[in-house]
Amino acid sequence: MSSILNKNDIHKVQDSDDLHKRIFDSMKITKFRQESQENLEQSWLPYRRLIKYISQLTHIPSYILNNYIRTIFCLVLLGLMFPLNLLITLFTLFLSYLINRIQRKCLLTISNPNTKRILISGGSTTKALQLCRSFYRAGHQIILVDESINWLTGHRWSNSVERFYVHPSPIKESNAYIKTLANIVRKEKINIFIPCCNSQIDTQLESALATHNCSIFHLNSDHLMIIKNQYTFIEKARSMNLTVPISFLITSRQELLNFDFNNIDHSYICKPAIPNNDIHHDKTIKLPRSTLTETIESINKLSISEDCPYLLQKFISGQEYSTHLTCINGEIKLFVCSLKTHYKHIDRPDILQWCTQYIQTLKLTGHLSLNFIQNDLDGQVYAIECHPYVNSVITSFYNHPFVANAYFESESTSMIVPLSSTRIIYWLPNELWQFCRNIRSMKKLMACLRMIFTGKEAIWSWNDPLPFLLHYHIHFLYLLFDNLFSKQIRFFNKIDCCMGTLA
Repeated sequence: MSSILNKNDIHKVQDSDDLHKRIFDSMKITKFRQESQENLEQSWLPYRRLIKYISQLTHIPSYILNNYIRTIFCLVLLGLMFPLNLLITLFTLFLSYLINRIQRKCLLTISNPNTKRILISGGSTTKALQLCRSFYRAGHQIILVDESINWLTGHRWSNSVERFYVHPSPIKESNAYIKTLANIVRKEKINIFIPCCNSQIDTQLESALATHNCSIFHLNSDHLMIIKNQYTFIEKARSMNLTVPISFLITSRQELLNFDFNNIDHSYICKPAIPNNDIHHDKTIKLPRSTLTETIESINKLSISEDCPYLLQKFISGQEYSTHLTCINGEIKLFVCSLKTHYKHIDRPDILQWCTQYIQTLKLTGHLSLNFIQNDLDGQVYAIECHPYVNSVITSFYNHPFVANAYFESESTSMIVPLSSTRIIYWLPNELWQFCRNIRSMKKLMACLRMIFTGKEAIWSWNDPLPFLLHYHIHFLYLLFDNLFSKQIRFFNKIDCCMGTLA
Protein backbone atom coordinates (compact mmCIF):
# COMPACT_ATOMS: atom_id res chain seq x y z
CA MET A 1 0.00 0.00 0.00
CA SER A 2 2.98 2.29 0.53
CA SER A 3 3.26 2.96 -3.21
CA ILE A 4 -0.29 4.32 -3.24
CA LEU A 5 -0.34 6.21 0.05
CA ASN A 6 3.04 7.33 1.40
CA LYS A 7 3.94 9.18 4.61
CA ASN A 8 4.20 12.55 2.90
CA ASP A 9 0.65 12.17 1.63
CA ILE A 10 -0.65 11.38 5.11
CA HIS A 11 0.91 14.52 6.58
CA LYS A 12 -0.88 16.60 3.95
CA VAL A 13 -4.30 15.27 4.96
CA GLN A 14 -5.99 17.67 7.38
CA ASP A 15 -9.40 16.12 7.69
CA SER A 16 -9.96 12.69 9.21
CA ASP A 17 -12.68 11.82 6.69
CA ASP A 18 -10.25 12.59 3.84
CA LEU A 19 -7.60 10.33 5.36
CA HIS A 20 -10.12 7.53 5.91
CA LYS A 21 -11.34 7.87 2.32
CA ARG A 22 -7.82 7.65 0.87
CA ILE A 23 -6.91 4.60 2.97
CA PHE A 24 -10.21 2.98 1.96
CA ASP A 25 -9.60 3.65 -1.74
CA SER A 26 -6.05 2.30 -1.62
CA MET A 27 -7.21 -0.92 0.04
CA LYS A 28 -9.99 -1.34 -2.53
CA ILE A 29 -7.55 -0.88 -5.45
CA THR A 30 -5.32 -3.64 -4.08
CA LYS A 31 -8.31 -5.92 -3.53
CA PHE A 32 -9.74 -5.36 -7.03
CA ARG A 33 -6.35 -5.95 -8.66
CA GLN A 34 -6.02 -9.29 -6.88
CA GLU A 35 -9.58 -10.37 -7.73
CA SER A 36 -9.18 -9.42 -11.39
CA GLN A 37 -5.95 -11.38 -11.69
CA GLU A 38 -7.54 -14.45 -10.05
CA ASN A 39 -10.56 -14.19 -12.36
CA LEU A 40 -8.31 -14.01 -15.43
CA GLU A 41 -6.34 -17.07 -14.36
CA GLN A 42 -9.58 -19.05 -13.96
CA SER A 43 -11.11 -17.91 -17.25
CA TRP A 44 -11.46 -19.77 -20.55
CA LEU A 45 -7.98 -20.69 -21.82
CA PRO A 46 -8.25 -19.11 -25.32
CA TYR A 47 -9.56 -15.90 -23.75
CA ARG A 48 -6.73 -15.86 -21.23
CA ARG A 49 -4.12 -16.34 -23.96
CA LEU A 50 -5.66 -13.58 -26.07
CA ILE A 51 -5.64 -11.12 -23.15
CA LYS A 52 -2.02 -11.88 -22.32
CA TYR A 53 -1.02 -11.54 -25.99
CA ILE A 54 -2.69 -8.12 -26.27
CA SER A 55 -1.08 -7.14 -22.96
CA GLN A 56 2.38 -7.89 -24.40
CA LEU A 57 1.65 -5.80 -27.50
CA THR A 58 0.14 -2.81 -25.67
CA HIS A 59 2.08 -2.99 -22.39
CA ILE A 60 -1.21 -2.70 -20.54
CA PRO A 61 -1.44 -5.08 -17.54
CA SER A 62 -3.57 -8.11 -18.36
CA TYR A 63 -5.84 -7.65 -15.33
CA ILE A 64 -6.74 -4.13 -16.53
CA LEU A 65 -7.52 -5.39 -20.04
CA ASN A 66 -9.72 -8.05 -18.46
CA ASN A 67 -11.66 -5.34 -16.59
CA TYR A 68 -12.17 -3.29 -19.79
CA ILE A 69 -13.45 -6.27 -21.78
CA ARG A 70 -15.85 -7.39 -19.01
CA THR A 71 -17.25 -3.85 -18.70
CA ILE A 72 -17.75 -3.44 -22.47
CA PHE A 73 -19.33 -6.90 -22.69
CA CYS A 74 -21.90 -5.95 -20.01
CA LEU A 75 -22.68 -2.72 -21.87
CA VAL A 76 -23.40 -4.72 -25.04
CA LEU A 77 -25.70 -7.09 -23.13
CA LEU A 78 -27.66 -4.18 -21.64
CA GLY A 79 -28.03 -2.73 -25.12
CA LEU A 80 -29.42 -6.01 -26.44
CA MET A 81 -31.91 -6.16 -23.55
CA PHE A 82 -33.17 -2.60 -23.99
CA PRO A 83 -35.78 -3.18 -26.76
CA LEU A 84 -37.42 -6.00 -24.76
CA ASN A 85 -37.55 -4.00 -21.53
CA LEU A 86 -38.79 -0.90 -23.34
CA LEU A 87 -41.60 -2.91 -24.91
CA ILE A 88 -42.57 -4.39 -21.52
CA THR A 89 -42.59 -0.93 -19.91
CA LEU A 90 -44.67 0.71 -22.66
CA PHE A 91 -47.21 -2.12 -22.56
CA THR A 92 -47.39 -1.84 -18.75
CA LEU A 93 -47.91 1.92 -18.90
CA PHE A 94 -50.75 1.48 -21.41
CA LEU A 95 -52.36 -1.28 -19.34
CA SER A 96 -52.07 0.73 -16.13
CA TYR A 97 -53.66 3.76 -17.83
CA LEU A 98 -56.62 1.69 -19.03
CA ILE A 99 -57.24 0.10 -15.64
CA ASN A 100 -57.12 3.44 -13.81
CA ARG A 101 -59.44 4.99 -16.39
CA ILE A 102 -61.97 2.18 -15.97
CA GLN A 103 -61.88 2.30 -12.18
CA ARG A 104 -61.48 6.10 -12.13
CA LYS A 105 -59.28 6.01 -9.05
CA CYS A 106 -55.74 5.11 -8.05
CA LEU A 107 -55.44 1.73 -6.41
CA LEU A 108 -52.03 2.36 -4.94
CA THR A 109 -52.78 4.28 -1.76
CA ILE A 110 -55.28 4.32 1.07
CA SER A 111 -56.30 7.21 3.27
CA ASN A 112 -54.23 7.25 6.46
CA PRO A 113 -54.94 9.79 9.23
CA ASN A 114 -51.58 8.89 10.84
CA THR A 115 -49.42 9.58 7.79
CA LYS A 116 -45.68 9.60 8.51
CA ARG A 117 -42.84 11.11 6.52
CA ILE A 118 -40.34 8.29 6.17
CA LEU A 119 -36.70 8.41 5.07
CA ILE A 120 -35.41 5.17 3.51
CA SER A 121 -31.74 4.58 2.66
CA GLY A 122 -30.12 2.18 0.18
CA GLY A 123 -32.20 3.59 -2.66
CA SER A 124 -30.60 1.52 -5.43
CA THR A 125 -31.54 -1.80 -3.77
CA THR A 126 -34.70 -3.71 -4.61
CA LYS A 127 -35.50 -4.14 -0.91
CA ALA A 128 -35.59 -0.35 -0.47
CA LEU A 129 -37.94 -0.05 -3.46
CA GLN A 130 -40.19 -2.71 -1.95
CA LEU A 131 -40.39 -0.84 1.36
CA CYS A 132 -41.13 2.42 -0.48
CA ARG A 133 -44.05 0.79 -2.28
CA SER A 134 -45.36 -0.86 0.89
CA PHE A 135 -45.30 2.38 2.93
CA TYR A 136 -46.73 4.40 0.06
CA ARG A 137 -49.56 1.90 -0.31
CA ALA A 138 -50.36 2.47 3.38
CA GLY A 139 -50.64 6.23 2.83
CA HIS A 140 -47.19 7.36 4.03
CA GLN A 141 -44.85 9.83 2.29
CA ILE A 142 -41.44 8.50 1.25
CA ILE A 143 -38.10 10.25 0.82
CA LEU A 144 -35.41 8.00 -0.68
CA VAL A 145 -31.64 8.44 -0.29
CA ASP A 146 -28.50 6.71 -1.49
CA GLU A 147 -24.79 7.32 -2.05
CA SER A 148 -23.71 9.75 -4.75
CA ILE A 149 -22.57 6.98 -7.13
CA ASN A 150 -26.21 5.79 -7.31
CA TRP A 151 -27.74 9.17 -8.19
CA LEU A 152 -29.30 7.74 -11.36
CA THR A 153 -30.99 4.74 -9.75
CA GLY A 154 -34.27 3.99 -11.51
CA HIS A 155 -36.00 3.71 -8.14
CA ARG A 156 -35.94 7.49 -7.71
CA TRP A 157 -38.63 7.68 -10.42
CA SER A 158 -40.97 5.29 -8.62
CA ASN A 159 -44.54 6.52 -8.03
CA SER A 160 -43.98 5.78 -4.37
CA VAL A 161 -41.02 8.18 -3.95
CA GLU A 162 -41.79 11.83 -3.26
CA ARG A 163 -38.16 13.03 -3.43
CA PHE A 164 -34.68 11.58 -3.82
CA TYR A 165 -31.39 12.77 -2.31
CA VAL A 166 -27.78 11.60 -2.38
CA HIS A 167 -25.39 11.49 0.57
CA PRO A 168 -21.64 10.88 1.06
CA SER A 169 -20.34 7.42 1.87
CA PRO A 170 -21.10 6.52 5.52
CA ILE A 171 -17.83 4.57 5.68
CA LYS A 172 -15.43 6.92 3.90
CA GLU A 173 -16.98 10.24 4.98
CA SER A 174 -18.90 9.55 8.17
CA ASN A 175 -19.03 13.16 9.44
CA ALA A 176 -20.31 14.50 6.13
CA TYR A 177 -22.81 11.61 5.97
CA ILE A 178 -24.29 12.48 9.36
CA LYS A 179 -24.49 16.18 8.51
CA THR A 180 -26.19 15.49 5.16
CA LEU A 181 -28.79 13.14 6.66
CA ALA A 182 -29.55 15.62 9.44
CA ASN A 183 -30.12 18.37 6.85
CA ILE A 184 -32.46 16.13 4.83
CA VAL A 185 -34.41 15.20 7.96
CA ARG A 186 -34.75 18.87 8.94
CA LYS A 187 -35.73 20.01 5.45
CA GLU A 188 -38.25 17.23 4.78
CA LYS A 189 -39.62 17.07 8.36
CA ILE A 190 -38.92 13.33 8.55
CA ASN A 191 -40.56 11.33 11.35
CA ILE A 192 -38.75 8.00 10.93
CA PHE A 193 -35.48 6.96 9.31
CA ILE A 194 -35.42 3.33 8.11
CA PRO A 195 -31.95 2.21 6.96
CA CYS A 196 -32.17 -0.68 4.51
CA CYS A 197 -28.49 -1.48 4.17
CA ASN A 198 -25.49 -1.55 6.46
CA SER A 199 -25.62 2.15 7.31
CA GLN A 200 -23.30 3.54 9.97
CA ILE A 201 -25.82 3.89 12.79
CA ASP A 202 -24.21 5.18 15.97
CA THR A 203 -25.01 7.48 18.89
CA GLN A 204 -23.73 10.50 16.96
CA LEU A 205 -26.21 9.94 14.12
CA GLU A 206 -29.05 9.16 16.55
CA SER A 207 -28.40 12.41 18.42
CA ALA A 208 -28.20 14.42 15.20
CA LEU A 209 -31.58 13.11 13.96
CA ALA A 210 -33.23 13.24 17.39
CA THR A 211 -32.60 16.99 17.39
CA HIS A 212 -35.15 17.17 14.57
CA ASN A 213 -37.63 14.76 16.25
CA CYS A 214 -36.70 11.88 13.97
CA SER A 215 -36.37 8.33 15.30
CA ILE A 216 -34.36 5.50 13.70
CA PHE A 217 -35.87 2.05 13.23
CA HIS A 218 -32.74 0.09 14.05
CA LEU A 219 -31.13 -2.04 16.75
CA ASN A 220 -29.78 -0.10 19.72
CA SER A 221 -26.01 0.23 20.15
CA ASP A 222 -25.70 -2.63 22.68
CA HIS A 223 -27.54 -5.10 20.47
CA LEU A 224 -25.68 -3.84 17.42
CA MET A 225 -22.36 -4.72 19.05
CA ILE A 226 -23.56 -8.31 19.47
CA ILE A 227 -25.08 -8.74 16.02
CA LYS A 228 -22.42 -7.07 13.83
CA ASN A 229 -19.66 -9.38 15.06
CA GLN A 230 -20.55 -12.90 13.92
CA TYR A 231 -18.53 -14.51 16.71
CA THR A 232 -20.40 -12.64 19.48
CA PHE A 233 -23.68 -13.44 17.73
CA ILE A 234 -22.81 -17.15 17.67
CA GLU A 235 -21.68 -17.19 21.30
CA LYS A 236 -24.79 -15.33 22.48
CA ALA A 237 -26.98 -17.87 20.67
CA ARG A 238 -24.97 -20.71 22.17
CA SER A 239 -25.57 -19.29 25.66
CA MET A 240 -29.32 -19.57 24.95
CA ASN A 241 -28.89 -23.27 24.00
CA LEU A 242 -29.71 -22.50 20.38
CA THR A 243 -28.11 -24.55 17.61
CA VAL A 244 -25.02 -22.94 16.06
CA PRO A 245 -21.87 -24.44 14.47
CA ILE A 246 -18.57 -24.82 16.32
CA SER A 247 -16.77 -21.49 15.81
CA PHE A 248 -13.44 -19.85 16.67
CA LEU A 249 -12.42 -16.19 16.63
CA ILE A 250 -9.18 -15.64 14.67
CA THR A 251 -7.26 -12.38 15.14
CA SER A 252 -4.05 -13.09 13.18
CA ARG A 253 -2.82 -15.13 10.23
CA GLN A 254 -0.35 -16.86 12.51
CA GLU A 255 -3.17 -18.06 14.74
CA LEU A 256 -4.83 -19.59 11.70
CA LEU A 257 -1.57 -21.12 10.47
CA ASN A 258 -1.09 -22.73 13.88
CA PHE A 259 -4.61 -24.19 13.92
CA ASP A 260 -4.54 -28.00 13.97
CA PHE A 261 -6.48 -29.08 10.90
CA ASN A 262 -4.99 -32.57 10.92
CA ASN A 263 -6.85 -34.06 13.90
CA ILE A 264 -10.34 -33.25 12.66
CA ASP A 265 -12.78 -35.11 10.44
CA HIS A 266 -14.47 -32.05 8.96
CA SER A 267 -13.68 -28.82 7.13
CA TYR A 268 -14.07 -25.21 8.23
CA ILE A 269 -15.37 -22.06 6.62
CA CYS A 270 -13.18 -19.01 7.21
CA LYS A 271 -14.84 -15.62 6.76
CA PRO A 272 -14.68 -12.08 8.17
CA ALA A 273 -16.22 -11.88 11.65
CA ILE A 274 -17.45 -8.39 10.73
CA PRO A 275 -18.43 -9.06 7.09
CA ASN A 276 -19.63 -5.56 6.31
CA ASN A 277 -16.27 -3.94 6.96
CA ASP A 278 -15.71 -3.06 3.28
CA ILE A 279 -12.10 -1.98 3.72
CA HIS A 280 -10.93 -5.40 4.85
CA HIS A 281 -13.51 -7.56 3.17
CA ASP A 282 -12.15 -10.79 1.68
CA LYS A 283 -13.70 -13.85 0.13
CA THR A 284 -14.97 -16.69 2.26
CA ILE A 285 -12.66 -19.69 1.94
CA LYS A 286 -12.85 -23.33 2.94
CA LEU A 287 -10.04 -24.79 5.03
CA PRO A 288 -7.97 -26.87 4.93
CA ARG A 289 -7.20 -26.99 1.20
CA SER A 290 -6.16 -30.17 -0.59
CA THR A 291 -2.48 -29.64 0.23
CA LEU A 292 -0.59 -27.90 3.02
CA THR A 293 1.00 -25.49 0.52
CA GLU A 294 -2.41 -24.43 -0.83
CA THR A 295 -3.69 -23.97 2.71
CA ILE A 296 -0.80 -21.69 3.62
CA GLU A 297 -1.18 -19.69 0.39
CA SER A 298 -4.91 -19.20 0.99
CA ILE A 299 -4.35 -18.07 4.58
CA ASN A 300 -1.62 -15.62 3.60
CA LYS A 301 -4.02 -13.84 1.25
CA LEU A 302 -6.33 -12.92 4.13
CA SER A 303 -6.11 -9.54 5.88
CA ILE A 304 -6.58 -10.76 9.45
CA SER A 305 -5.91 -8.56 12.48
CA GLU A 306 -7.43 -7.67 15.84
CA ASP A 307 -9.29 -4.83 14.14
CA CYS A 308 -10.41 -7.16 11.35
CA PRO A 309 -10.93 -10.59 12.96
CA TYR A 310 -12.07 -13.69 11.12
CA LEU A 311 -14.48 -16.44 12.06
CA LEU A 312 -13.45 -20.07 11.64
CA GLN A 313 -16.69 -22.01 11.55
CA LYS A 314 -17.32 -25.73 11.15
CA PHE A 315 -18.49 -26.49 7.62
CA ILE A 316 -21.98 -27.99 7.46
CA SER A 317 -23.29 -29.53 4.27
CA GLY A 318 -26.95 -28.86 3.66
CA GLN A 319 -29.71 -26.60 2.37
CA GLU A 320 -29.32 -22.88 3.19
CA TYR A 321 -32.18 -20.57 4.12
CA SER A 322 -32.46 -16.78 4.34
CA THR A 323 -34.85 -14.95 6.63
CA HIS A 324 -35.96 -11.38 7.21
CA LEU A 325 -37.41 -10.23 10.52
CA THR A 326 -38.88 -6.92 11.57
CA CYS A 327 -39.26 -6.89 15.35
CA ILE A 328 -40.45 -4.48 18.06
CA ASN A 329 -39.63 -4.96 21.75
CA GLY A 330 -38.82 -8.63 21.35
CA GLU A 331 -41.85 -9.49 19.19
CA ILE A 332 -41.59 -10.54 15.55
CA LYS A 333 -43.91 -8.36 13.48
CA LEU A 334 -42.78 -9.34 9.98
CA PHE A 335 -41.27 -12.70 9.04
CA VAL A 336 -40.26 -14.42 5.82
CA CYS A 337 -38.14 -17.53 5.29
CA SER A 338 -36.90 -18.65 1.89
CA LEU A 339 -34.32 -20.78 0.17
CA LYS A 340 -31.18 -18.72 -0.30
CA THR A 341 -31.22 -19.30 -4.06
CA HIS A 342 -34.90 -18.53 -4.77
CA TYR A 343 -37.07 -16.03 -2.92
CA LYS A 344 -40.39 -17.58 -2.00
CA HIS A 345 -41.71 -17.99 1.53
CA ILE A 346 -41.42 -21.46 3.05
CA ASP A 347 -43.14 -22.49 6.27
CA ARG A 348 -40.35 -23.60 8.63
CA PRO A 349 -41.61 -23.68 12.25
CA ASP A 350 -38.18 -24.78 13.54
CA ILE A 351 -36.47 -21.70 12.05
CA LEU A 352 -39.24 -19.42 13.32
CA GLN A 353 -38.91 -20.91 16.80
CA TRP A 354 -35.14 -20.31 16.77
CA CYS A 355 -35.66 -16.67 15.75
CA THR A 356 -38.44 -16.13 18.29
CA GLN A 357 -36.32 -17.35 21.21
CA TYR A 358 -33.33 -15.22 20.20
CA ILE A 359 -35.37 -12.05 19.68
CA GLN A 360 -37.52 -12.46 22.78
CA THR A 361 -34.49 -13.07 25.00
CA LEU A 362 -32.72 -9.91 23.83
CA LYS A 363 -35.96 -7.90 23.38
CA LEU A 364 -34.78 -6.64 20.01
CA THR A 365 -36.25 -3.78 17.98
CA GLY A 366 -35.17 -3.35 14.39
CA HIS A 367 -34.32 -5.46 11.34
CA LEU A 368 -32.56 -8.81 11.36
CA SER A 369 -31.30 -10.90 8.47
CA LEU A 370 -30.59 -14.44 9.69
CA ASN A 371 -29.08 -17.22 7.57
CA PHE A 372 -29.58 -20.87 8.44
CA ILE A 373 -28.42 -24.23 7.16
CA GLN A 374 -30.12 -27.61 7.61
CA ASN A 375 -27.57 -30.35 8.22
CA ASP A 376 -27.86 -33.16 5.68
CA LEU A 377 -26.75 -35.68 8.31
CA ASP A 378 -29.10 -35.05 11.24
CA GLY A 379 -31.70 -32.65 9.77
CA GLN A 380 -30.91 -30.08 12.49
CA VAL A 381 -31.12 -26.38 11.64
CA TYR A 382 -28.13 -24.18 12.53
CA ALA A 383 -27.88 -20.39 12.43
CA ILE A 384 -24.67 -19.44 10.62
CA GLU A 385 -24.93 -15.64 10.17
CA CYS A 386 -26.88 -12.63 11.36
CA HIS A 387 -26.89 -9.08 10.00
CA PRO A 388 -28.63 -5.93 11.30
CA TYR A 389 -30.27 -4.86 8.06
CA VAL A 390 -33.14 -5.66 5.70
CA ASN A 391 -32.77 -8.90 3.75
CA SER A 392 -33.71 -8.85 0.06
CA VAL A 393 -36.11 -11.72 0.67
CA ILE A 394 -38.49 -8.99 1.89
CA THR A 395 -39.39 -8.61 -1.80
CA SER A 396 -41.73 -11.58 -1.17
CA PHE A 397 -44.15 -9.07 0.40
CA TYR A 398 -44.75 -7.34 -2.96
CA ASN A 399 -48.52 -8.03 -2.85
CA HIS A 400 -49.16 -7.78 0.91
CA PRO A 401 -51.27 -4.73 1.90
CA PHE A 402 -50.24 -4.48 5.58
CA VAL A 403 -46.42 -4.52 5.60
CA ALA A 404 -46.24 -0.95 6.91
CA ASN A 405 -48.19 -1.94 10.03
CA ALA A 406 -45.24 -4.01 11.23
CA TYR A 407 -43.22 -0.82 11.83
CA PHE A 408 -45.71 0.89 14.14
CA GLU A 409 -46.48 -0.76 17.46
CA SER A 410 -49.94 0.81 17.64
CA GLU A 411 -50.93 -0.67 14.26
CA SER A 412 -49.29 -4.12 14.43
CA THR A 413 -51.15 -7.05 15.91
CA SER A 414 -50.22 -10.57 14.77
CA MET A 415 -47.06 -11.51 12.90
CA ILE A 416 -47.21 -10.80 9.15
CA VAL A 417 -45.96 -13.39 6.63
CA PRO A 418 -46.14 -13.35 2.81
CA LEU A 419 -49.47 -14.26 1.24
CA SER A 420 -49.94 -17.81 -0.04
CA SER A 421 -50.51 -16.38 -3.53
CA THR A 422 -46.99 -14.90 -3.62
CA ARG A 423 -44.93 -16.04 -6.59
CA ILE A 424 -41.22 -16.77 -6.70
CA ILE A 425 -39.05 -13.64 -7.10
CA TYR A 426 -36.50 -13.21 -9.90
CA TRP A 427 -34.59 -10.44 -11.72
CA LEU A 428 -35.10 -10.53 -15.49
CA PRO A 429 -31.45 -9.86 -16.54
CA ASN A 430 -30.32 -12.77 -14.34
CA GLU A 431 -32.79 -15.18 -15.94
CA LEU A 432 -32.00 -14.03 -19.49
CA TRP A 433 -28.30 -14.54 -18.78
CA GLN A 434 -28.99 -18.06 -17.47
CA PHE A 435 -31.07 -18.70 -20.59
CA CYS A 436 -28.12 -17.77 -22.83
CA ARG A 437 -25.60 -19.73 -20.78
CA ASN A 438 -27.72 -22.90 -20.88
CA ILE A 439 -28.72 -22.69 -24.54
CA ARG A 440 -27.61 -26.31 -25.12
CA SER A 441 -29.71 -27.77 -22.30
CA MET A 442 -33.43 -27.98 -23.08
CA LYS A 443 -34.20 -28.81 -19.43
CA LYS A 444 -32.45 -25.69 -18.14
CA LEU A 445 -33.97 -23.54 -20.87
CA MET A 446 -37.46 -24.65 -19.87
CA ALA A 447 -36.66 -23.93 -16.21
CA CYS A 448 -35.65 -20.36 -17.13
CA LEU A 449 -38.82 -19.85 -19.15
CA ARG A 450 -40.99 -21.24 -16.34
CA MET A 451 -39.35 -18.83 -13.92
CA ILE A 452 -39.95 -15.84 -16.21
CA PHE A 453 -43.60 -16.62 -16.98
CA THR A 454 -44.74 -17.99 -13.61
CA GLY A 455 -42.58 -15.97 -11.20
CA LYS A 456 -42.59 -12.28 -10.26
CA GLU A 457 -39.96 -9.89 -11.63
CA ALA A 458 -38.59 -8.15 -8.53
CA ILE A 459 -38.59 -4.54 -9.80
CA TRP A 460 -41.46 -4.60 -12.30
CA SER A 461 -44.91 -3.51 -11.13
CA TRP A 462 -47.95 -2.93 -13.32
CA ASN A 463 -48.79 0.33 -11.49
CA ASP A 464 -45.17 1.48 -11.10
CA PRO A 465 -43.31 0.43 -14.27
CA LEU A 466 -40.65 3.12 -14.74
CA PRO A 467 -38.11 1.79 -12.18
CA PHE A 468 -37.97 -1.48 -14.15
CA LEU A 469 -36.74 0.22 -17.33
CA LEU A 470 -34.68 3.05 -15.84
CA HIS A 471 -32.88 1.02 -13.18
CA TYR A 472 -31.56 -1.55 -15.65
CA HIS A 473 -30.83 0.83 -18.52
CA ILE A 474 -29.97 4.18 -16.92
CA HIS A 475 -28.54 3.29 -13.51
CA PHE A 476 -26.40 0.35 -14.63
CA LEU A 477 -25.46 2.10 -17.85
CA TYR A 478 -24.06 4.95 -15.77
CA LEU A 479 -22.21 2.59 -13.38
CA LEU A 480 -20.57 0.73 -16.28
CA PHE A 481 -19.53 3.92 -18.12
CA ASP A 482 -18.28 5.40 -14.86
CA ASN A 483 -16.13 2.32 -14.38
CA LEU A 484 -14.97 2.31 -18.00
CA PHE A 485 -13.70 5.90 -17.91
CA SER A 486 -12.47 6.05 -14.32
CA LYS A 487 -8.77 6.51 -13.51
CA GLN A 488 -8.67 3.07 -11.93
CA ILE A 489 -11.06 0.72 -13.74
CA ARG A 490 -12.09 -1.86 -11.18
CA PHE A 491 -12.94 -5.53 -11.39
CA PHE A 492 -16.47 -6.79 -10.72
CA ASN A 493 -17.77 -10.35 -10.71
CA LYS A 494 -21.28 -9.50 -11.84
CA ILE A 495 -23.98 -6.88 -12.20
CA ASP A 496 -25.92 -7.31 -8.95
CA CYS A 497 -29.48 -6.44 -10.00
CA CYS A 498 -30.76 -7.04 -6.48
CA MET A 499 -28.39 -4.60 -4.74
CA GLY A 500 -28.00 -2.22 -7.69
CA THR A 501 -24.20 -2.45 -7.75
CA LEU A 502 -21.28 -3.86 -9.71
CA ALA A 503 -20.33 -6.59 -7.25
